[in-house]
Amino acid sequence: MTGKSTSINRTLQTAVVSFALILAVCLVGLLIAYAYVVEDNVFNRLVNSEATYLEQVYVEEDRVAQPRFPFMTVYASWQELPASVQELHVRSPERVEFPTETGGTLHVQALQLGGNEWILAADVTGFEVSRDYLPRLVPWIGLIFATVLGAAWLLSFYLGRSITQPLTRLSNSFKTSSDTATPIMLPARLPPNEIGYLAEVVKSSVDKLQAALQREADFTRDISHELRTPITVLRFLVERLDDEKGLSEQQGKQLTEMVARIEETTTVLLALAREESVQTESLGLLAELEACIVSHRKLSGLKDFELTINVPDSYRIHANQNLLQLILTNLINNALEHASEPMLHIELKEHALHWTNPVGNQTPENVTETSVKGPASQGLGQGLHLVKRICQLRQWRLETVVEPPIFRVIVQFK
Repeated sequence: MTGKSTSINRTLQTAVVSFALILAVCLVGLLIAYAYVVEDNVFNRLVNSEATYLEQVYVEEDRVAQPRFPFMTVYASWQELPASVQELHVRSPERVEFPTETGGTLHVQALQLGGNEWILAADVTGFEVSRDYLPRLVPWIGLIFATVLGAAWLLSFYLGRSITQPLTRLSNSFKTSSDTATPIMLPARLPPNEIGYLAEVVKSSVDKLQAALQREADFTRDISHELRTPITVLRFLVERLDDEKGLSEQQGKQLTEMVARIEETTTVLLALAREESVQTESLGLLAELEACIVSHRKLSGLKDFELTINVPDSYRIHANQNLLQLILTNLINNALEHASEPMLHIELKEHALHWTNPVGNQTPENVTETSVKGPASQGLGQGLHLVKRICQLRQWRLETVVEPPIFRVIVQFK
């Protein structure tokens, strides 16, 4: 996990309190808006009722009566109303509520009296209770917010304890097990819900993984002990048989090759299985290559083998020394055993190491696969496959180019 971590409890509390605050603001805003809408509709109904009364009086008595309410006035036309009201009426003919220049409010209704349009205007400024009482409601609104936030915090605290506390205990158990490499001990009290089920599933999975890792560690230790001993005995017997002429020269050579190849395969596989194989350091490629060539027992005994190396002595790579030497040794062995002529050219081009040697026409294409070898090979077909395994571990790219009479292996370091 990258970045700054945040506890689930804190996240849950923030979410619950924020939601409660937003909900309270929305409800209070809706309540205030509803109060203004109700008040405006009451004024509109009063004006409509008075307009109906005035129209009825005109029909019955043929006169324009005065409104029954002192805050209402009848005007003969819109031009008699304040200029600000006239301007707003021109912009919005359907509008019935108009603010005045003195900060008041007029509710207006058009009348049809004798074919002429008259205007009934009600100055409701003195009756607007919402505007007057809103400042008095602010402390109560603040109290509502405080109550809601307090209840939300208590709810979030309860949810945090009931949800995150079991997860915290579970996390501590896993951390303790990870630090001490001991079996996981689940907390004594876990809720009988998804958290408890998750804990059991994770514990079962981790226990299986730990058991598998232990079996792998035991296997690595056992194979190291069980294989190295018989290999040593076989080498000793081969030397004795060769001295006493118990085997022909060709048979002794083949047996020696098999023992060496088994030893080489075991060395590579054990190196890959060990945890130290992931540890790297800065190494001089030319120095490691020269060390492998000098210590190579078969190559040192050849006098007519043509070997050319074109690798700068300043080039360095980050690698595990044992694995790098295993790659170089296996590539040298591949050239010695499968080249049609005693020749090997090693060259570094940018970040790619090229191994070039001559081969016959029957060289298979997929030589990096296990047990794949040429028709004249006396080996197990594991050399380049083991090189491929090491390259995959180091995330290097391995390529082979078969263009008879040339065979090329390319190890791309970057």
